[in-house]
Amino acid sequence: MQTERQHTESMLKDDIPLYALVAIKGLPISADGLFTYIIPKELVPSVRAGLLCSVPFGRIKEAQGMIISLSEKTDVPSDKIRPIISLGTDETDISSLSEFRLSLALYIKERYFCTYWDAVSLVLPFGKMKTRKRQTKIKDPLSDIERHQSESVVLNPEQQKAYDEIKKGFSSGRAHLLFGVTGSGKTLVYIKLIDDVLSAGKTALLLVPEIALTYQIVSRLYDRYGKSLAVLHSALTPAERRETFRLIANGQKKIVVGTRSALFAPINDPGIIIIDEEQEGTYKSEMTPKYSAREVAAFIVKKSNSLLLIASATPSFEAYRLAESEKIGFSAIKERYNGGPLPKVLLVDMHDEISEGNSTPFSSLLVSEISQNLKNGEQTVLFMNHRGYNTFVSCLDCGEPVVCPYCGVTMPYHKKNERLVCHYCGYSIPVPSKCPKCGGETMKYSGIGTQKAEEDLAAIFPEAKILRMDADTVSEKGSRNEILSAFSRGECDILLGTQMITKGLDFPNVTLVGVLLADTMLFSSDFRAFEKTFSLMTQVVGRAGRSQKTGRAIIQSFYPEHRVFRYALDQDYAGFYRNETAFRKTMLYPPFCDICQVSFIAPTESKAFDAAERFENELRNAQGDMPLRVIPAKATHVPMVETKPRVRILLKCIDNRSQRKILSDVYLSFIKNPANKEIRIDIDMNPANIG
Repeated sequence: MQTERQHTESMLKDDIPLYALVAIKGLPISADGLFTYIIPKELVPSVRAGLLCSVPFGRIKEAQGMIISLSEKTDVPSDKIRPIISLGTDETDISSLSEFRLSLALYIKERYFCTYWDAVSLVLPFGKMKTRKRQTKIKDPLSDIERHQSESVVLNPEQQKAYDEIKKGFSSGRAHLLFGVTGSGKTLVYIKLIDDVLSAGKTALLLVPEIALTYQIVSRLYDRYGKSLAVLHSALTPAERRETFRLIANGQKKIVVGTRSALFAPINDPGIIIIDEEQEGTYKSEMTPKYSAREVAAFIVKKSNSLLLIASATPSFEAYRLAESEKIGFSAIKERYNGGPLPKVLLVDMHDEISEGNSTPFSSLLVSEISQNLKNGEQTVLFMNHRGYNTFVSCLDCGEPVVCPYCGVTMPYHKKNERLVCHYCGYSIPVPSKCPKCGGETMKYSGIGTQKAEEDLAAIFPEAKILRMDADTVSEKGSRNEILSAFSRGECDILLGTQMITKGLDFPNVTLVGVLLADTMLFSSDFRAFEKTFSLMTQVVGRAGRSQKTGRAIIQSFYPEHRVFRYALDQDYAGFYRNETAFRKTMLYPPFCDICQVSFIAPTESKAFDAAERFENELRNAQGDMPLRVIPAKATHVPMVETKPRVRILLKCIDNRSQRKILSDVYLSFIKNPANKEIRIDIDMNPANIG
């Protein structure tokens, strides 16, 4: 059998032409495709699929592209074929794709309604690397972490059983769910599995949902693995990211920890991919390509015959149902690692607090418990789902809130700079002296955010040291780690923050958790609202009592009798799952189907609704006998994009190749129709958030 090089040499000798199918950078999806070029003889010895190249395209003298495949034959007339101008770097450089990673890009192209170049650039984030005349020193992302002696890993019987069950899946190409209560020591199981993978000469990837969660897990893994560890997340500079990719590609880094995009690191011979807190919505991209990290990870482990481990104390319903039906492996850890009990959870009815004249977000019970913690020298974590000072500003005369002119949502007030800020697009303005709608001169500040809560907290406990952790306080590089390390060292008494503090963090001296405004997610239009609220409550409550000290948690709500809180009170995931999925099955929602959100952005709301109706009609005509239910068009939660109205329809369907092909064909037909030239359309299969 000829090698690739022998085959190339014979082609040169026999003067056989070689053609390349090339994906072109920057094309809209309506013009996307693969374009045929001939390979000049002098480039044939160096050419292969996965290389960047320069090609003439239309009137562009030199466009960037990537070779997707090679062929000795073509149906394109010879007078229509032009030669490739030049090739990019060879396979030793990270700015090219191996055969495996090219197959990953093609999988993303087929699955996520994007262009070839969208998929290629996701897997290949840098394009052609330029040689620099002057080398600059690149900071090691691990340089600020102090390395300690690694502790020996000792598993308790439940952990050992889970470890033994999971280990059987090595080299299977399958997935396994680890369901472990908060504080059960899932990380220790990860470490034992990673040890096995490294011993076999393979590499490991651990994904976490938030940058904040990299602090503790990276510190722990750095103690154990030292310079073999790589860290990847969005806070790295481009130079740091490039250098980390280079070290991973050449095998110097054997363990990679990072957020969603770390999935595309050029890892050699993966043995395991671990997705921690797998239920988190951050594992689903909201930017094109709208990929699911869990799906892409499953593709990688299947192709590489490795193992995918997904883990959580509150698994997604989709993952739990797959485990129930034995389509993936399953292990459970039902007790905390130290043998201690789960935190005692108390519910507070905030109606009672208001009737007693308490206008702060802190109930009398929570204030009392914080006071007790301060006396005992123990720490408190407080969770609140709104940042800013006030959540909105409205006119006292007409009642209209001030909204972002680009997104159509209310803009929270930030006291530090005296401005209203849109948390979606970043637009900000000074607080208007008059109502933009009616001209009224009295503006009312309503709702409470983390800034106001911090101020009220300081007034109640002037002696307490308080740290706030939200998107405003962690905007500077390294600030997340500074806040968490200060809290870990005991330099503050109370950590107040948004969702970034609710999961994965382990502080032995935290004995009290308080949930402020627990109802904020409960009544959104998202069918997962109850599931997300239950998960959030369970996760944040689980931050308490993780050492030998008993933990307490206080959930404050205006609806304390709601079943979500009742299940959270008992930390009863299985009971909540059975109750909620009975409703989902009746109404046909995931995990009993897939759901696709199709959004339409148009110059006017009526045009957006008309476009949605046209798309729905075209889809029904193309659907044939394929099962489909359509939830009619409505304005999205964020009703505008760049001042233009947005509406959406939801499709209840089955996410398979046939359904995606129908959707893709209708999508392309729709955008190529001149009647729809003013319409922007977006397709998202199984979105993390319903608009």
